[in-house]
Amino acid sequence: MLLVREVAGPKTTKVGDAVTYKVTAFNKEDVSPAEASVVHWLVKSAEGAALLSERDVGPVLQLTVPATWSGRDAIVMPYMRSPSQNVSVTTAVKAAAPSPGGEKSVDCVREGSRYYASVDGQPRFYVGTDVSYGSRRGLMNSANPPGPRYGAGDFEATYGHWAWYLLPTITAESRRYFTCLNTYDRARFTFGHIQLAAHTPNENFVLLLREMLALPLASAYFPDLTMKDGRVHRRTAGGLQALESGSSTAGLQSYFNPNEDRVDDSEAERAARVVDWCATDEALRDLTVDFAVRQQRRKLAYYATKIPLDGIVDKLCLVVLDILHQGRAKFSSIKGGLANDDPFESLLGLGASTYKERIATLRAEIRALEELGNVGTKVYDKGANDFVVPDGA
Repeated sequence: MLLVREVAGPKTTKVGDAVTYKVTAFNKEDVSPAEASVVHWLVKSAEGAALLSERDVGPVLQLTVPATWSGRDAIVMPYMRSPSQNVSVTTAVKAAAPSPGGEKSVDCVREGSRYYASVDGQPRFYVGTDVSYGSRRGLMNSANPPGPRYGAGDFEATYGHWAWYLLPTITAESRRYFTCLNTYDRARFTFGHIQLAAHTPNENFVLLLREMLALPLASAYFPDLTMKDGRVHRRTAGGLQALESGSSTAGLQSYFNPNEDRVDDSEAERAARVVDWCATDEALRDLTVDFAVRQQRRKLAYYATKIPLDGIVDKLCLVVLDILHQGRAKFSSIKGGLANDDPFESLLGLGASTYKERIATLRAEIRALEELGNVGTKVYDKGANDFVVPDGA
């Protein structure tokens, strides 16, 4: 069986450079061109995200370093049967600030049930897989979203304990990937590391998109979208068309997902635009983090008017936030859980029969934060709408 043993390539590079990777040794000598032609190549980030996957390329891989690799370590692996970091070369890609430029050109291609896209002629990336959900169909990329992942330590200096408090829900929602996407359920478009859905007026993805359209790259990715009177509008031949209102997001849902029973070209392209934008633009990723912190603090203040959270230890509040973010229990059930002799396990038990895997993730993540000392020492102060060290602690 022919196997790859060694590979060579650059140790450092930058976006836009032409680079070459070459297999320098197989497990046998005198390999014929026909044998070598079936070498496959996989490129992953240090965090495990797939940056490029190409089959039957041969022993030499040539490419122009795409913007999606900016600021990352690219682990380049040639292989015959299965990739391994034991046979790889790691290239550090210098970070580059994205430039607005003109409108982004997006080309999507479908291979089986999987959609890939290329932006401005750069190497393609995975957008999502066509999946069914009841009578609906849509895209899902949760198995391997492109781009970087959320690291709480990266944001602690700005958001303090909130950078860690959101980590359990973010892990349960997206495995911490900023570009996690789904378009298959009734929301019709849900995006981000904390999964913000487009079906709720004046909330979630609608609010985020309004702020996204103020970023420098908005006109490059979505030149047909703009803001008017505080609402998202679309530029059309007949003038501006409102896509959302105080009572409906139907227009916005249809913009990102025109047909609930199938995946069409515009759905794939617009999903690709959001994914690539978030994967390549640190400003957008920073916005999603800032938005999530602001949103969850605002919601916790509201929840505190419905259930007794004042003085409650932070680890319990994190479970409450996750329950209500996902919508798996109502206030009455949460009140009962808080009054239980073991409120942590009681709250985690809400919805356990349906969401066993999510609850296991939540429990593990909160316990891990507790062991690190990031959770379990503060209580919620309703007046301050924040967590504080209790008197006498």
